[in-house]
Amino acid sequence: MTKQAILFAQKMDAEDFRSAEYLRQGTRIKIVVRLECAYFGAHLLVGEQTFPDAFNDREPFDALTHLFFVPESCLTEGMTLVFAALDSADDGDLCAHAFPFTPAFADPDALYRAYDSGIKPVQTVHEQIAPGLRYSHMLCKDRDARPVQAFLLTVDPTRVTLRTGTPDDGYAGVGCRATVPEMIEAAEANGKRVLAAVNADFFDMFGDNSPSGLCVKNGRVVAHADSARTFIGVRKDGVPVIASLAEEPDLLPELRDAVAGLQRIIRDGEADEWGPLEPFAFVRHPRTAVGIRADGTVLLLVVDGRIPDYSNGATLVDLILMLQSLGAVQAVNLDGGGSSIVYTRTGERQRLRSNPADLYRPLDKLIRPCFDCILVTEP
Repeated sequence: MTKQAILFAQKMDAEDFRSAEYLRQGTRIKIVVRLECAYFGAHLLVGEQTFPDAFNDREPFDALTHLFFVPESCLTEGMTLVFAALDSADDGDLCAHAFPFTPAFADPDALYRAYDSGIKPVQTVHEQIAPGLRYSHMLCKDRDARPVQAFLLTVDPTRVTLRTGTPDDGYAGVGCRATVPEMIEAAEANGKRVLAAVNADFFDMFGDNSPSGLCVKNGRVVAHADSARTFIGVRKDGVPVIASLAEEPDLLPELRDAVAGLQRIIRDGEADEWGPLEPFAFVRHPRTAVGIRADGTVLLLVVDGRIPDYSNGATLVDLILMLQSLGAVQAVNLDGGGSSIVYTRTGERQRLRSNPADLYRPLDKLIRPCFDCILVTEP
């Protein structure tokens, strides 16, 4: 296996909540090192100073990605940086990689091509939930034969209905949250027969629960009519769309339902906003994403992660490649991590299909309250 490091660096953004404490100490450069095999106890040597890995303290389930915060004053373009760590593949021997510092990775497309974990289905089980809705459980392996569990809802929007799920099936907006099963129960109490559901938008889970972007329910704006974020929506004529109001501001009055995501990861069949300068793109998390095929079929994809013997998660590049292989020509990344979850109807009961994995208690199957979800219902 190659030992070549993928390195990139970026000046810290003052709005990055994780970086606030570092910015108070002066401008810092965020340096990400991505290698093709696992290392532990990593440090970065910059001149005579040593900086510990600041990322895997929070993301212990991906030993390939390493993040360092280095004062800008310590760095000179072209200087040699040394990455030192324990090599898990060599019985814990100390290994070192030296490379020159550059302000940023020059070619994001090359970075995209360089990182492909090779997640491929080895066994797929299909189940027809209802006319127009098929559930698929895909047991996958990455290129190192590690397991990845993926769950796919293939939705024909001409035969079933995609709706926005909210707490109490209502319009209260910012400040409210509920678990996906609670939102399913509330929708069914209001006469909707829910066939399946996945989580949706990112939200301020440590603050007022505000969603990251637009939320529309039954033609009514619940949150953030001025958001520029990409969303998955259904127009009043029933046609699904992945778009943003920044690009298509006249679309808002045409929407019947919509929930936002973070990145538009596929546009017209090609990789799009996948964040090449952010470690978020390269760490293997639980993920949720939505794709649309050219014929209007909607793909709701959930990937489990953070449980190494069961499922190792996916990067944004993995999501792109998986959805492209399934025929998606448009796609948006939704909230992931401990929020990722998928339910389907089995008879008269809702069945949890995935294994939600909170970062610090991944084996507890904690069902996280969130702001909204995507419901698949009978017409």
